[in-house]
Order: sequence, then C-alpha cells, then structure tokens
Amino acid sequence: MRMRMLLASALLVLGGCGDDDAEGGGGEDNTTDHRSNVTGAYDSTGTLSATLNGQTQNGELEDTVRISAASGSKTALTIRSESLTCDQDLRATMTGENTFSTSEGSCEVFVEESNCTATLSVTSGRGSRATNGPLQLTLEGKFTVGSCFPLPVVGDFTLVLTGTRTGAESLPGVETRFLHVTQP
Repeated sequence: MRMRMLLASALLVLGGCGDDDAEGGGGEDNTTDHRSNVTGAYDSTGTLSATLNGQTQNGELEDTVRISAASGSKTALTIRSESLTCDQDLRATMTGENTFSTSEGSCEVFVEESNCTATLSVTSGRGSRATNGPLQLTLEGKFTVGSCFPLPVVGDFTLVLTGTRTGAESLPGVETRFLHVTQP
C-alpha cells in the first residue's frame, strides 16, 4: 500500500515537469507574426454576386478595405470596409505567411442605385497577398434586403475583391457609407 502511495506521488510530481507548451497551457508564444504581410489599406475593385431563386446577378464595385493587426494573438486580424457598416470589424485569423480566413460577421450596405439597405451575413471568407502583390479577398454568406420590399428577400452572396496597397495608415471617418454597384 505504501509503495502505491509513493508511486502515485512520484507520478504526480513527474507529471508537473516538462514542457508547458506541449499542452498549450502557457509559456511563450513562439508563433511568427506574419500579419504585416497583409495589413494595410487597399484600394479594391471586384464583383458582388447575388443569387436568389437560382438566378445570379453580378455587379462591379469599388471599395477601400483596411486590414489591421488585432490584439489577442499573433494571428488575429480585423477587416474594415469603407462601404460596409458592420456591427464590429470582421475578424480574421492568419492561416499562413500570406493567407488568412475570416470569421462570421454581419454588415449592412446601402445600395445607392436602388435606395435599399441590405444585410450581409458573412459565413466564410479567405484572403491572401503575395509578396508585393495585390490583396485577394473573398467573402461569402447570406444577404437580406428588407427596406425595399413588403417581405424580406433572402439569398446568397459572394464578394470577390482585388486590392492594391495604398500605404494609407487609416480610413477616413465616413458617417454614411455607400456601396457603388454597377451592372456590367
């Protein structure tokens, strides 16, 4: 019985030794911070595709996108758009040296041409930027238009943007934001 107690005590003591990082329980974060490879302001152009009842409509758009390093980890990012009014900045996580994936989020957009407001519920997204290359950003999810019709209209959307880094440190404060979509 005494031998079992000693063995149990020894195992408990030895269990406390070793590398804390193996279990993710503290220690120094050795992750390389690659966020500077994608952060910055980007003048962007792209396509917004909306699908409703099997029919897809595409519109070309221009936007300024700002990607910033977020607190919390060396992989955390925030994405802000000049054209979208979001409850919060969209969150993203670095997945490689030049790639990231977005988290779910919700944004509103005012479409000037039709005088409607749409809610974009982002369900997935991804982005990348090759060294000295353009930003590639894709957001996908559901849209809801409720301000123009008696009943809400719900469908799927895909937003694909390509952007050139502007070197601007921040976006201007824009109180009313408009998404300019034109039919090709």
